[in-house]
Amino acid sequence: AYIVTNNHVVDGAEKLEIMLSDGSKITGELVGKDTYSDLAVVKVSSDKIKTVAEFADSNSLTVGEKAIAIGSPLGTEYANSVTEGIVSSLSRTVTMQNDNGETVSTNAIQTDAAINPGNSGGALVNMKGELVGITNMKFSDESVEGMGFAIPINDVITVAEQIRSNGKVSHPVIG
Repeated sequence: AYIVTNNHVVDGAEKLEIMLSDGSKITGELVGKDTYSDLAVVKVSSDKIKTVAEFADSNSLTVGEKAIAIGSPLGTEYANSVTEGIVSSLSRTVTMQNDNGETVSTNAIQTDAAINPGNSGGALVNMKGELVGITNMKFSDESVEGMGFAIPINDVITVAEQIRSNGKVSHPVIG
């Protein structure tokens, strides 16, 4: 089975351990990762995988639709935490510097569902329980709160398929 998470979650890891919803842990193998999309694919044995996420069409999301973020804010002590919010904006371009100091622009779904350290790589789902995005960042300073972002699942599928097939993503370059 394959798990999609954020590149910044697995970057530099020597061992990948995945905690399942029942609290048990399995070991994963990194298939590949992509700095620019902030996505990574991990392969695991399917022995303990009981259900697979259903994907929504992230292009059919609407502003004001409810969204649920699932993750492990602040580590395993708060694993499987759920927060609810709304989809605040679609196709928001978020520009940031990645861990390598490179400037990256990401197409993102903006939500006010609480996104905290440890939620990265977790699910953003709609009210049907369908995966609409992979949470990956938030803006946080003294003047802003409630601005979380997720990579739309349609973008995730495109990148994850390239990683699963080729171990990497091909990006166009000029020059």
